[in-house]
Amino acid sequence: MNDKTLITFIVTFIISVISFISYSSFNSETFGDEFINQVRIADSEDTLNELNDSDLVNLGKEICLNAEKWTNENASIEIITSQINNYGLLINKDDRIVPILRFQSTYELCPENISQLENLFINNE
Repeated sequence: MNDKTLITFIVTFIISVISFISYSSFNSETFGDEFINQVRIADSEDTLNELNDSDLVNLGKEICLNAEKWTNENASIEIITSQINNYGLLINKDDRIVPILRFQSTYELCPENISQLENLFINNE
């Protein structure tokens, strides 16, 4: 390989790496994007429409960070309903968004608490 070919190869390689890094940084998802998308799709009754995306992610984090208080399924529903009500959204414990938020917040925002979610259903059997 002569010097000109080597320099061309190095420059092409550097440009490729810079292009890849730039593309990756512009197309990366931010924390909670998938959670927001999934909850908005599942919220067919538009229960959470009044919440902006940032508040929805904060609600999801609050829900999954309180997973250690979920002693059983009913307790988890009560806790989650209370947390939603704290955002000014008055819902009851039978609202279908409650189990959706319980699952999605744990799965998307706090996967380290998935075992707590699993325990709810093991303990209910």
